[in-house]
Amino acid sequence: MNPSKAAGLASMLCLLSPLALRAEVPRLPAGQGAALFAAPSGTAPVYPSDADLIDTVTPAVVSVFPARIVEGPDAENPLDQFFNRDRSAPKGNGGDGGSRENERVQGVGSGVVISADGWVVTNSHVIHLQNGKQADAISVEFADRRRYDAEVVGDDPLTDLALLKIKATGLPFLKLADSDSVRVGDPVYAVGNPFKIGITATKGMVSAVRRANLDLTSGGFESYIQTDAAINPGNSGGLLADRHGRLAGINTAIWGAAGRFNVGIGFAIPSNLVRNVVTQLAEQGKVERGFFGWQIEEPLRKDIEAAGLVSMAGAKLGQVMEGGPAAVAGLKAGDIVLEASGGKVYARGDLRFIASMVRPGEALPVIYQRAGQKLTTTLTAGRNDPQAVPAGSTFRLDSLPGIDFRKGRKGLVVEQIGKKEKAKTGLAVGMEIVEINGKPVLDAVAAGAALVEGVNQVKARTGAEEQTLAIRLPLNAERE
Repeated sequence: MNPSKAAGLASMLCLLSPLALRAEVPRLPAGQGAALFAAPSGTAPVYPSDADLIDTVTPAVVSVFPARIVEGPDAENPLDQFFNRDRSAPKGNGGDGGSRENERVQGVGSGVVISADGWVVTNSHVIHLQNGKQADAISVEFADRRRYDAEVVGDDPLTDLALLKIKATGLPFLKLADSDSVRVGDPVYAVGNPFKIGITATKGMVSAVRRANLDLTSGGFESYIQTDAAINPGNSGGLLADRHGRLAGINTAIWGAAGRFNVGIGFAIPSNLVRNVVTQLAEQGKVERGFFGWQIEEPLRKDIEAAGLVSMAGAKLGQVMEGGPAAVAGLKAGDIVLEASGGKVYARGDLRFIASMVRPGEALPVIYQRAGQKLTTTLTAGRNDPQAVPAGSTFRLDSLPGIDFRKGRKGLVVEQIGKKEKAKTGLAVGMEIVEINGKPVLDAVAAGAALVEGVNQVKARTGAEEQTLAIRLPLNAERE
């Protein structure tokens, strides 16, 4: 966490960074990822007291310890003891995770076991070190002190979710709730390891749902459950349970003094998004999202009136790519999307979130408004092909997540950028990238080919002003 951030800004409980998968990680056959989530059977349990509920859910919550491996002189640094630095992974009584003398724990997070055979959900930022690199080693520890080495199966920084696997069977695990049914006022319980003091439970209520546009994931997809249950650093990746002891969300961020102190405003990733992302991570180690060929904007009052609407709700299609899925489905620039996949679209973030859960080839039914008429259509998601993106349509580069680009006259224009990516790269809305490492970049393909691991010299223009930025991409060795 960067302690210099201004108070009042929402911030992640740990740092975020892209993750490259390790070799020979566990995988489930295609179509079997959904089997991780046991379907609820019969009536949801009702617990006579909060204590009974906590007794039931706590065994499925783990502490997650990311660590780096130190070799050479630093492995026996005498200053470690003086400054009270962690010198090894925490010791436990069981499992296959042995403490290594040269292993340095770099933080603590939490996780939730979702299957008896050792699949664990946590946050993407939990499995990265403070320098942004992926942890060299990860271990998980249960409340009874059993500890296991964990393998990273997959990671999705755009939703801040990661999937781990430990070698164990017969584990306690939690079923997932339907987060679409979560309502403001519902009681919820946060369980995790705050401040590394041990598994801790707190109680609160749902304060809001569908919280979006907070930019906690650098241009990612957000629709958080907000709660006043006490969440603190270390709770990241931990459980937000409903009154029936089911996983309603994965705790991920707090609002307050640079994310350091709980002020009663915490955010959790809803269980339905967890289900969608984890299913894909378990099967293929990554998340595929459909391409729709549209640019989504917040509607202005004049846009609402032009569409024949009264209330300021919905998402406006600013541009529609010719020949893209949206255009093929009959959508046009200026249309106001009101519903998608049966869910209400109150703002731009809602449509982005719903569309993000649609894979290539899947259908996305929408209800939209145009010139006083309410219309319906169904889009078939395509695959994102950067070579097919015409000028005017927005796209992203895999190497620079959180930034929307469009083709400009001489390069790539920044159309939208997240706060974290802006601070990290120095780019801003309206800047046009004309060269990367001395190579002209007229399209997404050229930009992707010009970017290299390490420091990139990026020439960007704002009007007549030109500047060269140093934008660093992680090295392969840093991702492993």
